[in-house]
This record gives sequence, C-alpha cells and structure tokens, in this order.
Amino acid sequence: MTLKKHYGDEDGIRALSYNGIITSIISNRNYGKTWTFKKRAFRRAIKKGKKTIWLRTFQKEKKEAIATFFNSSDLQKYCGISFYDKEGNPNGNLKQEGNTFYYRVGKMKKWNWFLKVFALTDKEALRSADDVEVDTIVFDEYTKTIDRYNRFRGNMVEAFIDILFSAKREHEVRCILLGNKESVNNPFFSYFGIKPLPSTYEGIKVYRNGAFVVQQINNVSEDKNEYDRKVRSLLEGTGYGGYIYSSQFKGMNNIKTRKTPAGAPVYCQVYVNGVPLKISSYGGAYYVNSRIENSKTIYCDVMPNRWAREMQLVKRNRREFLAFINAIAGNLVYYDSEMTKEAMQPFMQWLGI
Repeated sequence: MTLKKHYGDEDGIRALSYNGIITSIISNRNYGKTWTFKKRAFRRAIKKGKKTIWLRTFQKEKKEAIATFFNSSDLQKYCGISFYDKEGNPNGNLKQEGNTFYYRVGKMKKWNWFLKVFALTDKEALRSADDVEVDTIVFDEYTKTIDRYNRFRGNMVEAFIDILFSAKREHEVRCILLGNKESVNNPFFSYFGIKPLPSTYEGIKVYRNGAFVVQQINNVSEDKNEYDRKVRSLLEGTGYGGYIYSSQFKGMNNIKTRKTPAGAPVYCQVYVNGVPLKISSYGGAYYVNSRIENSKTIYCDVMPNRWAREMQLVKRNRREFLAFINAIAGNLVYYDSEMTKEAMQPFMQWLGI
C-alpha cells in the first residue's frame, strides 16, 4: 500500500510557522512525520548548532527507538547522513553512543551531540541534556489507544511539562507532538481543554492564544496493485480498515451517533478517567453524552470535588448497572459522538465488559 503523499519539510514549516509552544501533528499512520522531524533535527544541528530531545512514552519504546533510530538506509539518504566507522566509513558524519547521537561537519575530528532519546519517565536523566542549545522537544507517537494510556502511571501531560521546564531553563524551547489517529481524544487535549477535531477535518487550528497548535492531515491510502486491492478487501468494514482507508480513529468504524431524546430521564452519571458522562434511558435503549446535570448524583472513580452530589464508585455499585450491562450486550447503547464512545471505554472495563 502506498500513500498519495508524505509529510514533508513544507508541511512541518507550515505547522511550526504559528510559533506555538506545543504543536500537535496528527495523521493516519505511515505518513512520514517521524522521518521529517528526524531530518529536521540533523539539519538544524548542522546549520544552527541546535539540539533536540526525542521522547517516547515507555521505557520499552525508548529502547526500541534507540536501537533503530537512524538505521534505515532510505532514512539516511533522506537526511543526508552516514554512520561513522573507523574502518569501513571513516568520513561518516554521524555516530551513536547509547541514547545520544553526534554529528560532525566535513572531516573535522570534533563530534557534537545533537539528539538524545528519553522516555517520558526519565525526568532525572534529562539533567544530562541541560544545554542552552536544546530548542526542540519531539514527543513521538504520543497518541495511544485507551488501554495503552491506562498503562502509564501518573499524569502524562504534567510529566511532559516537567521535562519542558527542565530543558528550557531560561531559553525558548518548542515542543512537537507526533501522533496517529489511535484515539479520538488524548491527554494533552483533555488537559488543555481542546475539543478534538472531526476525523475528516484537515488543516490547522490554534488554541490558547497561539500557544497550542494542532495540525491534522488525512492521508488516505491508494491501491497501487492487485495485492493492495486484496488488502483493502481484507480490511473493508473493520475498525482497522476505517483507520487506514477512511480517516477514522482506530476502533471507531461504523459508529452511528444519536442524540439523547428530549425528556429522556437520567439513568446514571459517571466520572471515570477524568471524563464526565451522562447515561439516559428511553424506549428500552440508553443514550450517552457528556452534558452532566449538576443537581443529580455522579459516581466518580476519583473524587474531583466539582459537583454537589459526588459518590465514590466502588465494586458493590456494579450490580446497580445490570440493566445498562444488558443493554450493551443487546447493542442498545448509543453515543452522541465518537469522543463519547471512546470515553466510555474505561467505565465499560470497570463494569467487566
């Protein structure tokens, strides 16, 4: 499967021209975002002597990234680099030591580090990257599916902000978040109060007085040959097929959104994983939206102290939701948006579904 286009230098320049503190770039997978910003890190070092911090979420991801970072021969050609080898390639302009990458200009003996790879939990280790020439933090594959987000212990966004403040000290550092359409929402959007864009939107939006920039691109795959056509047929109508071919978020294929009928009584309200949800019942079906009624009880996994009638969500509450569980089994639960359906997943996991 080939893509009609790849993310290129001009796309990155367009997004970064807004001068956001954080620039989030989201597209379908295999679009070339990572390659473009690896190239940017190297070329920026050569031209301006600037340095980049490269982040992954988990330690395992960091180790995998370090092991393969510039290994592709196509990527090396794209970036204009070659690995130094004393015997095999003594004129190489790139070398690696652990999580750090070094460059040199021409045949100069002096090597300068320009990129270090860390995990989001490496706050203390980042002291080794305290350098006034660090002007970029790239958080690669920052979007995850809900179950992978739940594996991160702590607040992902505040861990990132800790790293930003460790790196920036008294100079300017810009942050680039690279993500695929793994989920409708993400912790950064939630934290900064940014409403997710429709899956079909393509363009750039600016938030928080220009401090947070979002670029979303829909790069739909095209069928180049018979093999590609068979792969499309294999995935047609599946969640992954919608993700690859229809600009949908992963797992959101064929969702039929329905508004809560007027006058539908509230069945229950929950606050799980930082998202408030209202479940209403009408005509034997259940409707979910995020418009909480402050006068009614809301069950919370963590008490936020935002509403007058908050109750702790505990295991013995599960029997109170038996009718809702049966409705899920009977495919009688409807959502007002993709985001609402996704936000329900942690509660459904809590119910044991």
